[in-house]
Amino acid sequence: MLKAILHGKAGRIEHNKDESVSWSQLFKAREDLLTSTIFERFAYLSDGVQHTLLNHWFQLHHGTIPASFGEFVDITYWQRFSHEHDEGSNQVEPDLILHFDVCDIIVEVKPPAGGNQYFGQWHKEIESFLQAEEDSHKSLYFLAIGRIEQADAARWAKRLLSKQQQLKGIAALKWDAVTTQLLQLVGEPSECELSKQDARIIQDMLDGLSLYGQQTSPFKWAELTRSNLPTLSLNHPLLRTEVNPITEHEDDSSTDLDELTQAFTSLDLPRFQSALKEQ
Repeated sequence: MLKAILHGKAGRIEHNKDESVSWSQLFKAREDLLTSTIFERFAYLSDGVQHTLLNHWFQLHHGTIPASFGEFVDITYWQRFSHEHDEGSNQVEPDLILHFDVCDIIVEVKPPAGGNQYFGQWHKEIESFLQAEEDSHKSLYFLAIGRIEQADAARWAKRLLSKQQQLKGIAALKWDAVTTQLLQLVGEPSECELSKQDARIIQDMLDGLSLYGQQTSPFKWAELTRSNLPTLSLNHPLLRTEVNPITEHEDDSSTDLDELTQAFTSLDLPRFQSALKEQ
C-alpha cells in the first residue's frame, strides 16, 4: 500500500461524506498511519539494528537506560487502559508499546505537522499502564517522538520519574533526528552493519517519512550550492582594471566591421540553386 501511495496509484477515498481525498492527503493528516508505517517495519529489523535505533532515540534521556533493552518480543498498538484517579476514571490509549523480555517502552507519536506533545498525556499513559501491570516487575521506559522541545521533556521527565519507581527513563526527540539517523544507516558505513533486508526495510521507513514532508534525500542545499569559485566583490582586481582613454583611433571598431564585411562576398543565389540540383 505504501508504494501505491508514493506512486499515486492508491486512488481517492470518501472522507467526511461529501469530500473525496487522496490517500496521500489522508496519510499526512493521520498520526496513526505514521505510527504503523514506522513501527510495523521496526518489528522486522534485525536485533542489532533495532538496538542501534533505540540507543539513538534514547540518546538524550532522563533517568537511566540499560545497556540493552533485551530481546524484542512484540508490539501492542493502541491498547486501551483505564486510568484510575481521584476524580474517577477514564480511558487512555498509548500509540504503541514495545515489549522486550526485560522491559516495556511506551511510545507516543506526534506527526511533524501535528499537535504538540503535552504533559497530561504522558502522565496518564504511564500511570494507567502501571496500574494495569501492577504485578509486573519489568522496568518501564517512555519515548516521545515528534513535536517536543528538550526543555519541556526535561521538566516533565523530572516530575514523572519522581512519582513512579518502576519508570526508569524518559526520552524525546523530533522526527528530523529520526530521519537523519536512518539516512546515515543506509548512506554510509557505520558501526551497525546492515544486511540487504535491513537496508530495504529502513528505505521503506524513509519513504513513509517523505509523505510527512521529511527530507529523506541525502543531499542538502548547502552541498548542491557549494562552489570553489573565488568570491567576487567590488574590490576584485578585475573590476579595478583601468580603461584606456579615447584617442584618435576611437573609430577602429567601425573599420574592423568594414573589413569583416568585405571578407564575405554576397551569395550568388541562382548559382547556388543550380549547384543543389546537380547533387
